Amino acid sequence: MMTVAREFFRQPESERVKHYSADTKKTTRLSTSFNVGSEKVSNWREFLRLHCLPIEDFISEWPSSPVSFREVTAEYATSVRAL
Repeated sequence: MMTVAREFFRQPESERVKHYSADTKKTTRLSTSFNVGSEKVSNWREFLRLHCLPIEDFISEWPSSPVSFREVTAEYATSVRAL
């Protein structure tokens, strides 16, 4: 999971931005914690939020690049859920 996450965030911005959204209700979104207008301390953090379960409801919303992203993420979510 760590490898595919690194691959996602190392992609060109043009690829990552396809998933950017400020809509906090979206189940899959790339966003940042940085808001120049409201934050006094700049702490840049980019994150990818994914709803994972049930997988069949959300997998089509997940990034398709890198190509292994969906498969690896589904396997990871299933394994963590089993704990």
